[in-house]
Amino acid sequence: MPRPVRIELPNWAFDVAWKISEIRASCFKNRFQNKKIREFHKEKEYYDHIESIIGYLGDIACAIFLGIDPKRVIIDMIYSTNCLTHRDEYDLIYNGLKIDVKMEDYGRFHDKVLNDTIRSDELYGNRLINKAQWEENSKKIDIYVFGTFEKPFSYSYQLDKVESVYLVGFVEKSEIEEMEFSDITPAGGRLYTPAKIIPHEKLNHMNKLKELRKQENLSKKTYLPNKNNCGNIVNVLERIW
Repeated sequence: MPRPVRIELPNWAFDVAWKISEIRASCFKNRFQNKKIREFHKEKEYYDHIESIIGYLGDIACAIFLGIDPKRVIIDMIYSTNCLTHRDEYDLIYNGLKIDVKMEDYGRFHDKVLNDTIRSDELYGNRLINKAQWEENSKKIDIYVFGTFEKPFSYSYQLDKVESVYLVGFVEKSEIEEMEFSDITPAGGRLYTPAKIIPHEKLNHMNKLKELRKQENLSKKTYLPNKNNCGNIVNVLERIW
Protein backbone atom coordinates (compact mmCIF):
# COMPACT_ATOMS: atom_id res chain seq x y z
CA MET A 1 0.00 0.00 0.00
CA PRO A 2 1.54 3.36 -1.00
CA ARG A 3 2.38 5.67 1.87
CA PRO A 4 1.26 9.03 0.42
CA VAL A 5 -1.89 10.66 1.73
CA ARG A 6 -3.57 13.29 -0.45
CA ILE A 7 -4.85 16.42 1.29
CA GLU A 8 -7.04 18.99 -0.46
CA LEU A 9 -5.99 22.53 0.39
CA PRO A 10 -8.64 25.11 1.34
CA ASN A 11 -9.22 27.77 -1.31
CA TRP A 12 -7.61 30.45 0.88
CA ALA A 13 -4.37 28.52 1.47
CA PHE A 14 -2.19 30.06 -1.24
CA ASP A 15 -3.28 33.66 -0.60
CA VAL A 16 -2.71 33.32 3.16
CA ALA A 17 0.67 31.64 2.68
CA TRP A 18 1.74 34.42 0.31
CA LYS A 19 0.56 37.19 2.65
CA ILE A 20 2.39 35.69 5.65
CA SER A 21 5.53 35.32 3.54
CA GLU A 22 5.34 38.98 2.46
CA ILE A 23 4.91 40.23 6.00
CA ARG A 24 7.79 38.24 7.45
CA ALA A 25 10.15 39.11 4.56
CA SER A 26 10.97 42.45 6.17
CA CYS A 27 12.44 40.60 9.17
CA PHE A 28 14.40 37.76 7.61
CA LYS A 29 15.05 36.04 4.28
CA ASN A 30 14.92 32.41 3.20
CA ARG A 31 18.31 30.82 3.70
CA PHE A 32 17.76 27.93 1.30
CA GLN A 33 16.60 29.04 -2.15
CA ASN A 34 15.50 26.32 -4.55
CA LYS A 35 16.86 27.27 -7.98
CA LYS A 36 15.05 24.43 -9.73
CA ILE A 37 11.61 25.52 -8.52
CA ARG A 38 12.37 29.22 -8.93
CA GLU A 39 13.15 28.64 -12.62
CA PHE A 40 9.44 27.95 -13.25
CA HIS A 41 8.27 31.07 -11.41
CA LYS A 42 10.45 33.90 -12.75
CA GLU A 43 7.50 35.99 -13.92
CA LYS A 44 5.43 35.57 -10.76
CA GLU A 45 4.80 38.37 -8.29
CA TYR A 46 5.49 35.97 -5.44
CA TYR A 47 8.89 34.87 -6.84
CA ASP A 48 10.85 36.11 -3.81
CA HIS A 49 8.61 34.20 -1.39
CA ILE A 50 8.40 30.79 -3.08
CA GLU A 51 10.13 28.71 -0.41
CA SER A 52 8.09 30.29 2.40
CA ILE A 53 4.80 29.76 0.57
CA ILE A 54 5.66 26.12 -0.09
CA GLY A 55 6.45 25.60 3.59
CA TYR A 56 3.20 27.14 4.80
CA LEU A 57 1.13 25.07 2.35
CA GLY A 58 2.79 21.95 3.76
CA ASP A 59 1.97 23.06 7.30
CA ILE A 60 -1.67 23.66 6.38
CA ALA A 61 -1.96 20.22 4.76
CA CYS A 62 -0.39 18.44 7.72
CA ALA A 63 -2.68 20.22 10.16
CA ILE A 64 -5.74 19.17 8.14
CA PHE A 65 -4.53 15.55 8.05
CA LEU A 66 -4.12 15.50 11.82
CA GLY A 67 -7.52 17.07 12.44
CA ILE A 68 -6.09 20.38 13.64
CA ASP A 69 -7.68 23.64 12.53
CA PRO A 70 -5.06 25.13 10.16
CA LYS A 71 -6.25 28.66 10.91
CA ARG A 72 -5.52 28.07 14.59
CA VAL A 73 -2.05 26.77 13.71
CA ILE A 74 -1.33 29.91 11.68
CA ILE A 75 -2.60 32.28 14.37
CA ASP A 76 -0.60 30.47 17.07
CA MET A 77 2.48 30.71 14.87
CA ILE A 78 2.02 34.47 14.43
CA TYR A 79 1.86 35.05 18.18
CA SER A 80 4.63 32.60 19.07
CA THR A 81 7.01 34.32 16.63
CA ASN A 82 6.21 37.77 18.05
CA CYS A 83 4.27 38.88 14.98
CA LEU A 84 6.50 36.98 12.49
CA THR A 85 9.66 38.76 13.63
CA HIS A 86 11.64 35.56 14.16
CA ARG A 87 11.61 31.99 12.88
CA ASP A 88 9.32 29.44 14.44
CA GLU A 89 10.82 26.52 16.37
CA TYR A 90 8.46 23.97 14.81
CA ASP A 91 5.54 23.89 12.40
CA LEU A 92 2.78 22.39 14.55
CA ILE A 93 2.13 20.30 17.65
CA TYR A 94 0.09 17.10 17.75
CA ASN A 95 -0.43 15.10 20.94
CA GLY A 96 2.56 16.89 22.44
CA LEU A 97 4.81 16.06 19.47
CA LYS A 98 6.55 18.95 17.76
CA ILE A 99 6.47 18.48 13.99
CA ASP A 100 8.63 19.87 11.19
CA VAL A 101 7.06 19.56 7.72
CA LYS A 102 9.46 19.37 4.77
CA MET A 103 8.17 19.88 1.23
CA GLU A 104 10.00 18.80 -1.90
CA ASP A 105 9.52 18.67 -5.68
CA TYR A 106 10.56 15.32 -7.19
CA GLY A 107 10.60 16.34 -10.84
CA ARG A 108 10.35 13.39 -13.24
CA PHE A 109 10.53 10.96 -10.31
CA HIS A 110 7.30 12.34 -8.87
CA ASP A 111 5.12 9.36 -9.82
CA LYS A 112 7.67 6.81 -8.63
CA VAL A 113 7.80 8.45 -5.21
CA LEU A 114 4.00 8.62 -4.94
CA ASN A 115 3.64 5.03 -6.18
CA ASP A 116 6.16 3.97 -3.53
CA THR A 117 8.35 2.29 -6.17
CA ILE A 118 11.34 4.62 -5.92
CA ARG A 119 14.65 2.95 -4.97
CA SER A 120 17.17 4.54 -2.63
CA ASP A 121 19.86 4.34 -5.33
CA GLU A 122 17.75 6.54 -7.64
CA LEU A 123 17.58 10.32 -7.72
CA TYR A 124 14.96 11.41 -5.14
CA GLY A 125 15.02 7.95 -3.59
CA ASN A 126 15.93 9.47 -0.24
CA ARG A 127 14.52 12.18 1.96
CA LEU A 128 17.06 14.66 3.29
CA ILE A 129 17.51 16.70 6.45
CA ASN A 130 20.18 19.32 5.95
CA LYS A 131 22.94 19.31 8.60
CA ALA A 132 22.55 23.03 9.34
CA GLN A 133 18.79 22.64 9.79
CA TRP A 134 19.26 19.59 12.00
CA GLU A 135 21.76 21.37 14.23
CA GLU A 136 19.47 24.38 14.47
CA ASN A 137 16.18 22.75 15.41
CA SER A 138 16.51 19.01 16.08
CA LYS A 139 16.53 19.53 19.85
CA LYS A 140 13.04 20.98 19.56
CA ILE A 141 11.61 18.56 16.95
CA ASP A 142 10.10 15.10 17.53
CA ILE A 143 8.74 14.29 14.06
CA TYR A 144 9.80 15.09 10.49
CA VAL A 145 6.98 14.87 7.91
CA PHE A 146 7.78 14.85 4.19
CA GLY A 147 5.45 16.05 1.45
CA THR A 148 5.06 17.19 -2.14
CA PHE A 149 2.35 18.64 -4.39
CA GLU A 150 -0.02 16.84 -6.75
CA LYS A 151 2.27 17.48 -9.74
CA PRO A 152 5.92 18.35 -10.29
CA PHE A 153 6.38 22.04 -11.01
CA SER A 154 6.65 23.15 -14.65
CA TYR A 155 6.04 26.27 -16.72
CA SER A 156 2.37 25.25 -16.94
CA TYR A 157 1.96 24.10 -13.33
CA GLN A 158 3.06 26.69 -10.82
CA LEU A 159 2.59 27.37 -7.15
CA ASP A 160 -0.56 29.48 -7.52
CA LYS A 161 -2.26 26.52 -9.24
CA VAL A 162 -1.63 24.02 -6.44
CA GLU A 163 -4.81 22.38 -5.15
CA SER A 164 -3.53 19.54 -2.99
CA VAL A 165 -0.56 18.17 -1.08
CA TYR A 166 0.67 14.60 -0.77
CA LEU A 167 2.15 13.72 2.61
CA VAL A 168 4.49 10.86 1.70
CA GLY A 169 5.56 9.69 5.16
CA PHE A 170 7.41 10.63 8.33
CA VAL A 171 10.26 9.66 10.63
CA GLU A 172 10.64 10.07 14.35
CA LYS A 173 13.75 11.96 15.38
CA SER A 174 14.79 8.99 17.51
CA GLU A 175 14.90 6.80 14.38
CA ILE A 176 17.56 8.92 12.68
CA GLU A 177 19.37 10.54 15.61
CA GLU A 178 22.42 8.27 15.27
CA MET A 179 22.50 8.50 11.47
CA GLU A 180 25.72 10.04 10.14
CA PHE A 181 25.69 13.09 7.86
CA SER A 182 26.90 12.57 4.30
CA ASP A 183 27.26 14.66 1.15
CA ILE A 184 27.15 11.61 -1.15
CA THR A 185 23.78 10.00 -1.93
CA PRO A 186 23.21 6.30 -2.70
CA ALA A 187 22.50 7.43 -6.28
CA GLY A 188 26.08 8.71 -6.48
CA GLY A 189 25.21 12.38 -6.45
CA ARG A 190 26.99 14.98 -4.34
CA LEU A 191 24.93 17.28 -2.13
CA TYR A 192 25.70 20.98 -1.71
CA THR A 193 25.83 20.44 2.05
CA PRO A 194 25.94 17.30 4.24
CA ALA A 195 22.60 15.84 5.28
CA LYS A 196 20.97 12.92 6.98
CA ILE A 197 20.00 10.71 4.03
CA ILE A 198 16.84 8.73 4.77
CA PRO A 199 15.81 5.98 2.30
CA HIS A 200 12.25 6.64 1.17
CA GLU A 201 11.35 3.05 1.97
CA LYS A 202 12.17 3.69 5.64
CA LEU A 203 9.46 6.32 6.06
CA ASN A 204 6.53 5.49 8.31
CA HIS A 205 3.00 5.52 6.91
CA MET A 206 1.30 8.81 7.79
CA ASN A 207 -1.56 7.03 9.59
CA LYS A 208 0.91 5.81 12.22
CA LEU A 209 1.50 9.43 13.23
CA LYS A 210 -2.07 9.66 14.51
CA GLU A 211 -1.29 6.89 17.01
CA LEU A 212 1.73 8.62 18.56
CA ARG A 213 1.56 10.69 21.69
CA LYS A 214 3.96 12.42 24.04
CA GLN A 215 3.22 12.28 27.74
CA GLU A 216 3.31 16.06 28.00
CA ASN A 217 0.48 17.20 25.74
CA LEU A 218 1.33 20.65 24.37
CA SER A 219 -1.32 20.60 21.64
CA LYS A 220 -3.64 22.80 23.73
CA LYS A 221 -1.11 25.64 23.77
CA THR A 222 -2.51 28.93 22.53
CA TYR A 223 -1.29 32.51 22.32
CA LEU A 224 -3.59 35.29 23.43
CA PRO A 225 -3.87 38.39 21.21
CA ASN A 226 -3.26 40.77 24.11
CA LYS A 227 0.24 39.35 24.72
CA ASN A 228 1.61 41.46 21.88
CA ASN A 229 0.45 43.65 19.01
CA CYS A 230 -0.15 41.02 16.30
CA GLY A 231 -3.86 41.62 15.96
CA ASN A 232 -3.41 43.66 12.78
CA ILE A 233 -1.73 40.71 11.04
CA VAL A 234 -4.45 38.32 12.14
CA ASN A 235 -7.10 40.76 10.91
CA VAL A 236 -5.49 40.86 7.45
CA LEU A 237 -5.53 37.06 7.23
CA GLU A 238 -9.09 36.82 8.51
CA ARG A 239 -10.21 39.02 5.61
CA ILE A 240 -8.65 36.49 3.22
CA TRP A 241 -10.14 33.34 4.70
